[in-house]
Order: sequence, then C-alpha cells, then structure tokens
Amino acid sequence: MKQGTRQGDGTKGTRQARSDRSREQILRAALDLAVEHGYQGTTMAAVSTESGLPIGSVYWHFKNKEQLFVSLLEHCYEVWMEIHSGPEGLRRKLSRGITGLSGADPGHYTKEEALLKAANVWALSKRLGGLGEDSEVRAAYLRLRGEMFKVNVQRVTESIPDEVTERFPDMPTKLAVLSLAFTDGFYVHANSEVHLDLDFGEYADLAAQALEGLVDDFARRAAEER
Repeated sequence: MKQGTRQGDGTKGTRQARSDRSREQILRAALDLAVEHGYQGTTMAAVSTESGLPIGSVYWHFKNKEQLFVSLLEHCYEVWMEIHSGPEGLRRKLSRGITGLSGADPGHYTKEEALLKAANVWALSKRLGGLGEDSEVRAAYLRLRGEMFKVNVQRVTESIPDEVTERFPDMPTKLAVLSLAFTDGFYVHANSEVHLDLDFGEYADLAAQALEGLVDDFARRAAEER
C-alpha cells in the first residue's frame, strides 16, 4: 500500500510539473506576442499557436484573456523585482530605463520590463486600443505600478547619502518621480511617429547628471545647516 501511495504521489507530481511547464509556455508566448502586438493584438488563439499548445490548454490555465494578462503582469513584476533588488543608483536606473526601454540598447532590458512599460500606455489610452476603466488588467497594472514606485523610492533612499534623507526626507520620493518621468517620457517618444534620430545614451547621461546634481546640491545644503 505504501509503495502504491508513493507511486500515486509521483504521478500527481509529474502531472503538476507538466501543468506548470504548460503554464510557463503560455506566459512566454503571451509575453512575446504582447510586446510585439500589444494587448488588443494578442488573442487566445494566437497564444495557442505561438505556444504550440492546444487552445483548450490555454483556456484550462486561464479562463479568458484578462486573466491571462493579469498573470502575465504579475510574472513581469516578479522579474522586475529580481532585476531591481538592492540599492540602485540613479545613473544605472536612468540608463536602463531610457536606453533599454527606448530600444536603443536592447541588451540592457528584458521583455518583462518592456511589457510593464507598454502597459503604462495601455492603461492611459483607454480609447486608443487600450484598457477600459473596468478592466481587470488595468486595475492589476495600476496596483503593480504603485508597488514598483514604492520599491523605487526605497532603492533611491538606499543609494543617496544618509545626511540628505535625514534633512530632506521627501527627497527620495521626488527623485523617484523625476526618474519615472524621464523614463516614461523617453519611452513614449521612442515609440511615437515623431521619432527624431536621438542618441538615447547621451540623454540618459544628461538625465543622470541632472538628478545627481540635485543630490549634490541638497547634500551641500544639509552640510551647511549642520
């Protein structure tokens, strides 16, 4: 009996492993399609074809496209958290955000990061093929973006001098807002029809200089007030 139980457990484990692999396969396919074609252009049928799995398998794991994209965003967030673990200087953050996500330096960004940035546009452009007010995907993205912002503030806090944050406790939040404005803005510009031939690496450096200059300025002010 015990041996039979162990065999049964092994069979169950094998089925679960196959199910997990299928789910990962579907998410990878959805990610590839979404980065290339957006939310509206990614269908369950296309995901089935891209993944090489039958449409019934796709619907077994995800009851509809909204559920699939919610899971996909959560997966992307997990990858983003791994990439941005630990203190992160403003220069690295801006370089990755501007040159990577603009497409100027594709070796320095992941598809997961690209999808999270694209989802920002989808959430805003409700009437331009984006996500409606009641969309579960939009709600999930906004929730995750809020979590990402908190992480960004924490990472900035860890990367600037303690005397600055002690004297100006809201400085990390302001720097996080500014860095997000830079990366979002350059992403939109890089993917718009009005695409000038810009050196995004140069602009990433200029943005980093601007924010690092602010930190230096506030550090001097903190030192003067001691």
